[in-house]
Amino acid sequence: MRPFPTLASSRRWLAALLLSAIGASAATGAAAAQTELHIGISNRSLLGLPILIAKEKGFFDKEGLAVSIDYFAGGVPATAALIGGSVQFIDAAFENNLKAVKRGQDVVSVVNLQTDFAGAVIARKDVSDKLGRAPTVQDLKGLRIGTLARGGFADVSTRYIVADAGLDPEKDIAIVPVRGADRQLAAGEAGEIDAAFVMEPWNVIAVDAGGKWDYVLDLTRGQGPSVFQGLGYTTLQTTRAYVKDNRETADKVVRAVVAALQYIVDPANLDAVAEVANEEYGKPGVAVIKTSLQRQAHTFSPQLTPAAQEKTGHLLLQSDSIKPPVPSFADAVDDSFRPLWDAFKAPQAAAR
Repeated sequence: MRPFPTLASSRRWLAALLLSAIGASAATGAAAAQTELHIGISNRSLLGLPILIAKEKGFFDKEGLAVSIDYFAGGVPATAALIGGSVQFIDAAFENNLKAVKRGQDVVSVVNLQTDFAGAVIARKDVSDKLGRAPTVQDLKGLRIGTLARGGFADVSTRYIVADAGLDPEKDIAIVPVRGADRQLAAGEAGEIDAAFVMEPWNVIAVDAGGKWDYVLDLTRGQGPSVFQGLGYTTLQTTRAYVKDNRETADKVVRAVVAALQYIVDPANLDAVAEVANEEYGKPGVAVIKTSLQRQAHTFSPQLTPAAQEKTGHLLLQSDSIKPPVPSFADAVDDSFRPLWDAFKAPQAAAR
Protein backbone atom coordinates (compact mmCIF):
# COMPACT_ATOMS: atom_id res chain seq x y z
CA MET A 1 0.00 0.00 0.00
CA ARG A 2 1.45 3.39 -1.02
CA PRO A 3 1.98 5.82 1.87
CA PHE A 4 0.15 9.12 2.01
CA PRO A 5 2.37 12.05 1.03
CA THR A 6 3.90 13.96 3.92
CA LEU A 7 3.27 17.67 4.43
CA ALA A 8 6.87 18.43 3.37
CA SER A 9 6.61 16.43 0.14
CA SER A 10 3.28 18.08 -0.68
CA ARG A 11 4.84 21.48 -0.25
CA ARG A 12 7.75 20.54 -2.54
CA TRP A 13 5.30 19.27 -5.17
CA LEU A 14 3.24 22.47 -4.99
CA ALA A 15 6.38 24.64 -5.23
CA ALA A 16 7.56 22.73 -8.33
CA LEU A 17 4.12 23.09 -9.91
CA LEU A 18 4.09 26.83 -9.19
CA LEU A 19 7.56 27.33 -10.67
CA SER A 20 6.54 25.40 -13.78
CA ALA A 21 3.45 27.56 -14.20
CA ILE A 22 5.46 30.76 -13.75
CA GLY A 23 8.00 29.61 -16.36
CA ALA A 24 5.30 28.77 -18.88
CA SER A 25 3.64 32.13 -18.26
CA ALA A 26 6.93 33.99 -18.73
CA ALA A 27 7.64 32.16 -22.00
CA THR A 28 4.16 32.96 -23.28
CA GLY A 29 4.58 36.60 -22.25
CA ALA A 30 7.96 36.88 -23.99
CA ALA A 31 6.52 35.48 -27.21
CA ALA A 32 3.54 37.78 -26.99
CA ALA A 33 5.83 40.80 -26.39
CA GLN A 34 7.63 40.38 -29.72
CA THR A 35 6.86 43.14 -32.20
CA GLU A 36 6.02 41.84 -35.67
CA LEU A 37 7.55 43.75 -38.58
CA HIS A 38 7.84 43.41 -42.34
CA ILE A 39 11.04 44.71 -43.92
CA GLY A 40 11.16 45.01 -47.69
CA ILE A 41 14.36 44.50 -49.68
CA SER A 42 14.44 46.14 -53.09
CA ASN A 43 16.01 43.16 -54.86
CA ARG A 44 17.32 39.68 -54.10
CA SER A 45 21.05 40.35 -53.90
CA LEU A 46 23.72 40.95 -51.28
CA LEU A 47 22.25 44.44 -51.03
CA GLY A 48 19.93 42.82 -48.47
CA LEU A 49 22.64 41.07 -46.48
CA PRO A 50 22.53 43.25 -43.32
CA ILE A 51 18.79 42.60 -42.91
CA LEU A 52 19.21 38.90 -43.63
CA ILE A 53 22.02 38.54 -41.09
CA ALA A 54 20.10 40.52 -38.47
CA LYS A 55 17.26 38.03 -38.88
CA GLU A 56 19.18 34.77 -39.24
CA LYS A 57 21.80 35.46 -36.55
CA GLY A 58 19.27 36.54 -33.93
CA PHE A 59 19.94 40.29 -33.71
CA PHE A 60 16.28 41.11 -34.34
CA ASP A 61 15.18 38.41 -31.88
CA LYS A 62 17.46 39.90 -29.22
CA GLU A 63 15.57 43.19 -29.59
CA GLY A 64 12.18 41.47 -29.31
CA LEU A 65 11.41 41.81 -33.02
CA ALA A 66 9.76 39.13 -35.17
CA VAL A 67 10.83 40.20 -38.67
CA SER A 68 9.57 38.90 -42.02
CA ILE A 69 11.54 39.76 -45.17
CA ASP A 70 9.71 40.68 -48.38
CA TYR A 71 11.60 40.97 -51.69
CA PHE A 72 10.70 43.43 -54.46
CA ALA A 73 11.78 44.01 -58.05
CA GLY A 74 13.40 47.39 -57.36
CA GLY A 75 13.16 50.42 -55.12
CA VAL A 76 10.06 51.85 -56.77
CA PRO A 77 7.69 48.98 -55.86
CA ALA A 78 9.39 48.65 -52.45
CA THR A 79 8.67 52.32 -51.73
CA ALA A 80 5.06 51.89 -52.82
CA ALA A 81 4.73 49.07 -50.28
CA LEU A 82 6.29 51.25 -47.57
CA ILE A 83 3.93 54.14 -48.25
CA GLY A 84 1.02 51.72 -48.44
CA GLY A 85 1.90 50.22 -45.06
CA SER A 86 2.44 46.58 -46.05
CA VAL A 87 6.07 46.90 -44.90
CA GLN A 88 7.40 49.14 -42.13
CA PHE A 89 10.98 49.50 -43.40
CA ILE A 90 12.75 49.00 -46.73
CA ASP A 91 16.35 48.26 -47.62
CA ALA A 92 16.86 50.28 -50.80
CA ALA A 93 19.30 52.57 -52.58
CA PHE A 94 19.71 56.00 -50.99
CA GLU A 95 18.84 57.61 -54.33
CA ASN A 96 15.42 56.01 -53.93
CA ASN A 97 15.01 58.00 -50.69
CA LEU A 98 15.92 61.30 -52.36
CA LYS A 99 13.53 60.69 -55.25
CA ALA A 100 10.72 59.81 -52.84
CA VAL A 101 11.27 63.03 -50.89
CA LYS A 102 11.33 64.94 -54.15
CA ARG A 103 7.92 63.47 -54.95
CA GLY A 104 6.65 64.67 -51.60
CA GLN A 105 6.59 61.21 -50.02
CA ASP A 106 7.24 60.79 -46.30
CA VAL A 107 10.40 58.65 -46.56
CA VAL A 108 13.51 58.95 -44.40
CA SER A 109 16.74 56.96 -43.94
CA VAL A 110 17.50 55.86 -40.37
CA VAL A 111 20.79 53.97 -40.91
CA ASN A 112 23.23 53.37 -43.75
CA LEU A 113 23.93 49.82 -44.91
CA GLN A 114 26.58 50.11 -47.62
CA THR A 115 28.63 53.17 -48.53
CA ASP A 116 29.82 52.26 -52.06
CA PHE A 117 27.95 50.57 -54.86
CA ALA A 118 28.79 46.86 -54.91
CA GLY A 119 28.29 45.35 -58.35
CA ALA A 120 29.26 45.74 -61.97
CA VAL A 121 28.34 46.25 -65.58
CA ILE A 122 28.83 42.92 -67.34
CA ALA A 123 28.39 41.70 -70.92
CA ARG A 124 27.79 38.26 -72.34
CA LYS A 125 30.90 36.34 -73.41
CA ASP A 126 29.86 36.37 -77.05
CA VAL A 127 30.11 40.18 -77.03
CA SER A 128 33.74 39.86 -75.93
CA ASP A 129 34.38 37.14 -78.48
CA LYS A 130 33.16 39.33 -81.33
CA LEU A 131 35.37 42.20 -80.17
CA GLY A 132 38.37 39.98 -79.48
CA ARG A 133 38.86 41.76 -76.14
CA ALA A 134 37.06 42.80 -72.98
CA PRO A 135 34.26 45.27 -73.82
CA THR A 136 34.22 48.91 -72.77
CA VAL A 137 31.20 51.08 -72.06
CA GLN A 138 31.46 52.52 -75.58
CA ASP A 139 31.10 48.97 -76.93
CA LEU A 140 27.61 48.82 -75.43
CA LYS A 141 26.29 51.03 -78.22
CA GLY A 142 23.44 49.26 -79.98
CA LEU A 143 23.11 46.60 -77.27
CA ARG A 144 20.32 45.68 -74.85
CA ILE A 145 21.24 46.31 -71.21
CA GLY A 146 19.29 44.63 -68.44
CA THR A 147 18.47 46.69 -65.35
CA LEU A 148 15.74 46.32 -62.71
CA ALA A 149 12.64 48.49 -62.22
CA ARG A 150 12.44 51.51 -64.50
CA GLY A 151 13.48 54.59 -62.54
CA GLY A 152 15.29 52.53 -59.88
CA PHE A 153 18.98 52.59 -58.95
CA ALA A 154 20.10 50.18 -61.67
CA ASP A 155 18.21 52.16 -64.31
CA VAL A 156 19.51 55.55 -63.09
CA SER A 157 23.09 54.27 -62.78
CA THR A 158 23.10 52.68 -66.23
CA ARG A 159 21.98 55.95 -67.77
CA TYR A 160 24.66 57.85 -65.87
CA ILE A 161 27.46 55.45 -66.87
CA VAL A 162 26.45 55.46 -70.53
CA ALA A 163 26.17 59.25 -70.66
CA ASP A 164 29.52 59.62 -68.87
CA ALA A 165 31.07 57.58 -71.69
CA GLY A 166 29.62 59.90 -74.34
CA LEU A 167 26.64 57.78 -75.38
CA ASP A 168 22.98 58.78 -75.39
CA PRO A 169 21.03 56.45 -73.08
CA GLU A 170 17.84 57.14 -75.02
CA LYS A 171 19.24 56.50 -78.50
CA ASP A 172 22.44 54.47 -78.30
CA ILE A 173 21.33 51.61 -76.04
CA ALA A 174 18.14 49.76 -75.19
CA ILE A 175 17.45 49.55 -71.46
CA VAL A 176 15.49 46.40 -70.61
CA PRO A 177 13.92 46.15 -67.13
CA VAL A 178 14.22 42.64 -65.69
CA ARG A 179 12.00 41.76 -62.74
CA GLY A 180 14.52 40.59 -60.17
CA ALA A 181 18.30 40.70 -59.83
CA ASP A 182 18.36 36.92 -59.70
CA ARG A 183 16.76 36.76 -63.18
CA GLN A 184 19.20 38.98 -65.06
CA LEU A 185 21.68 36.23 -65.83
CA ALA A 186 18.91 33.93 -67.05
CA ALA A 187 17.65 36.73 -69.31
CA GLY A 188 21.13 37.03 -70.81
CA GLU A 189 21.51 33.31 -71.36
CA ALA A 190 18.08 33.28 -73.01
CA GLY A 191 19.28 35.93 -75.47
CA GLU A 192 16.93 38.62 -74.14
CA ILE A 193 19.73 41.03 -73.12
CA ASP A 194 23.37 41.50 -74.15
CA ALA A 195 24.68 43.16 -71.00
CA ALA A 196 23.47 43.96 -67.50
CA PHE A 197 23.94 46.27 -64.55
CA VAL A 198 24.09 43.81 -61.64
CA MET A 199 24.56 43.83 -57.87
CA GLU A 200 26.85 41.54 -55.91
CA PRO A 201 27.01 38.54 -55.88
CA TRP A 202 25.56 38.16 -59.38
CA ASN A 203 28.64 39.57 -61.13
CA VAL A 204 30.88 37.08 -59.31
CA ILE A 205 28.46 34.27 -60.15
CA ALA A 206 28.35 35.36 -63.81
CA VAL A 207 32.02 36.14 -64.45
CA ASP A 208 34.13 34.25 -61.92
CA ALA A 209 31.97 31.17 -61.38
CA GLY A 210 29.94 30.84 -64.57
CA GLY A 211 32.44 32.07 -67.14
CA LYS A 212 29.65 33.15 -69.50
CA TRP A 213 30.04 36.89 -68.95
CA ASP A 214 32.87 39.45 -68.84
CA TYR A 215 33.31 42.65 -66.88
CA VAL A 216 32.70 45.96 -68.61
CA LEU A 217 33.13 47.90 -65.37
CA ASP A 218 33.91 46.28 -62.01
CA LEU A 219 32.39 49.01 -59.86
CA THR A 220 33.04 47.16 -56.59
CA ARG A 221 36.75 47.46 -57.35
CA GLY A 222 36.42 51.21 -57.93
CA GLN A 223 36.30 51.16 -61.73
CA GLY A 224 34.02 53.64 -63.49
CA PRO A 225 32.76 57.05 -62.36
CA SER A 226 33.84 58.06 -58.85
CA VAL A 227 30.26 58.96 -57.95
CA PHE A 228 29.65 55.29 -57.11
CA GLN A 229 32.16 55.41 -54.24
CA GLY A 230 30.88 56.87 -50.97
CA LEU A 231 27.41 57.74 -52.21
CA GLY A 232 25.47 56.01 -49.45
CA TYR A 233 24.60 53.10 -51.73
CA THR A 234 21.92 51.46 -49.60
CA THR A 235 20.07 52.61 -46.51
CA LEU A 236 17.27 51.40 -44.28
CA GLN A 237 14.27 53.61 -44.94
CA THR A 238 10.95 54.17 -43.22
CA THR A 239 8.53 57.07 -42.82
CA ARG A 240 8.86 59.97 -40.42
CA ALA A 241 5.34 59.19 -39.24
CA TYR A 242 6.40 55.65 -38.30
CA VAL A 243 9.42 56.93 -36.36
CA LYS A 244 7.26 59.45 -34.52
CA ASP A 245 4.69 56.84 -33.49
CA ASN A 246 7.10 53.93 -32.92
CA ARG A 247 10.41 55.42 -31.80
CA GLU A 248 11.27 52.57 -29.42
CA THR A 249 10.73 49.97 -32.15
CA ALA A 250 12.72 52.05 -34.65
CA ASP A 251 15.61 52.22 -32.17
CA LYS A 252 15.50 48.44 -31.78
CA VAL A 253 15.58 47.91 -35.55
CA VAL A 254 18.54 50.25 -36.02
CA ARG A 255 20.42 48.72 -33.09
CA ALA A 256 19.92 45.21 -34.53
CA VAL A 257 21.08 46.32 -37.99
CA VAL A 258 24.22 47.98 -36.59
CA ALA A 259 24.99 44.75 -34.71
CA ALA A 260 24.52 42.80 -37.95
CA LEU A 261 26.89 45.14 -39.81
CA GLN A 262 29.48 44.64 -37.07
CA TYR A 263 29.06 40.88 -37.41
CA ILE A 264 29.44 41.03 -41.22
CA VAL A 265 32.72 43.00 -41.19
CA ASP A 266 34.39 40.71 -38.65
CA PRO A 267 36.66 38.39 -40.70
CA ALA A 268 36.07 35.65 -38.13
CA ASN A 269 32.45 35.46 -39.27
CA LEU A 270 33.13 35.20 -43.01
CA ASP A 271 32.26 31.51 -43.27
CA ALA A 272 29.07 31.88 -41.21
CA VAL A 273 27.90 34.90 -43.22
CA ALA A 274 28.68 33.16 -46.51
CA GLU A 275 26.70 30.07 -45.51
CA VAL A 276 23.60 32.16 -44.73
CA ALA A 277 23.94 34.14 -47.97
CA ASN A 278 24.52 31.01 -50.05
CA GLU A 279 21.21 29.56 -48.88
CA GLU A 280 19.34 32.79 -49.62
CA TYR A 281 20.79 33.58 -53.04
CA GLY A 282 20.34 30.43 -55.07
CA LYS A 283 23.18 28.30 -53.65
CA PRO A 284 25.93 29.34 -56.11
CA GLY A 285 28.44 27.92 -53.63
CA VAL A 286 29.91 29.17 -50.36
CA ALA A 287 33.27 29.86 -52.05
CA VAL A 288 31.62 32.15 -54.61
CA ILE A 289 29.75 34.05 -51.91
CA LYS A 290 32.93 34.40 -49.85
CA THR A 291 34.69 35.95 -52.83
CA SER A 292 31.87 38.45 -53.25
CA LEU A 293 31.82 39.29 -49.53
CA GLN A 294 35.57 39.86 -49.43
CA ARG A 295 35.33 42.16 -52.45
CA GLN A 296 32.78 44.42 -50.76
CA ALA A 297 33.72 44.15 -47.07
CA HIS A 298 34.84 47.80 -47.11
CA THR A 299 31.35 49.01 -48.03
CA PHE A 300 29.41 47.93 -44.92
CA SER A 301 28.91 50.83 -42.49
CA PRO A 302 25.96 52.46 -40.67
CA GLN A 303 27.29 56.00 -41.09
CA LEU A 304 25.41 58.29 -43.50
CA THR A 305 26.94 61.67 -44.31
CA PRO A 306 26.10 64.92 -46.15
CA ALA A 307 28.86 64.01 -48.63
CA ALA A 308 26.91 60.88 -49.56
CA GLN A 309 23.79 62.97 -50.07
CA GLU A 310 25.73 65.33 -52.37
CA LYS A 311 27.09 62.47 -54.49
CA THR A 312 23.70 60.81 -54.77
CA GLY A 313 22.12 64.13 -55.69
CA HIS A 314 24.73 64.58 -58.43
CA LEU A 315 23.97 61.10 -59.79
CA LEU A 316 20.26 61.92 -59.96
CA LEU A 317 20.73 65.34 -61.56
CA GLN A 318 23.23 64.16 -64.19
CA SER A 319 21.04 61.21 -65.17
CA ASP A 320 18.06 63.60 -65.43
CA SER A 321 16.20 61.56 -62.81
CA ILE A 322 15.17 64.66 -60.86
CA LYS A 323 15.19 68.41 -61.38
CA PRO A 324 16.89 70.86 -59.01
CA PRO A 325 16.87 71.43 -56.13
CA VAL A 326 18.09 68.17 -54.62
CA PRO A 327 16.50 67.33 -51.24
CA SER A 328 18.86 68.26 -48.41
CA PHE A 329 20.52 65.84 -46.00
CA ALA A 330 18.05 66.90 -43.31
CA ASP A 331 15.15 66.28 -45.70
CA ALA A 332 16.19 62.68 -46.32
CA VAL A 333 18.00 61.49 -43.17
CA ASP A 334 16.98 61.25 -39.53
CA ASP A 335 20.37 61.53 -37.86
CA SER A 336 18.89 61.45 -34.36
CA PHE A 337 19.83 57.75 -34.66
CA ARG A 338 23.53 58.69 -34.90
CA PRO A 339 24.37 57.55 -31.34
CA LEU A 340 23.31 54.05 -32.42
CA TRP A 341 25.41 54.31 -35.59
CA ASP A 342 28.42 55.30 -33.50
CA ALA A 343 28.40 51.93 -31.71
CA PHE A 344 29.88 50.44 -34.91
CA LYS A 345 33.64 49.89 -34.89
CA ALA A 346 35.09 50.03 -38.38
CA PRO A 347 37.61 47.27 -39.14
CA GLN A 348 41.06 48.02 -40.45
CA ALA A 349 41.01 48.85 -44.15
CA ALA A 350 41.13 45.73 -46.27
CA ALA A 351 42.53 45.43 -49.76
CA ARG A 352 39.83 45.49 -52.42
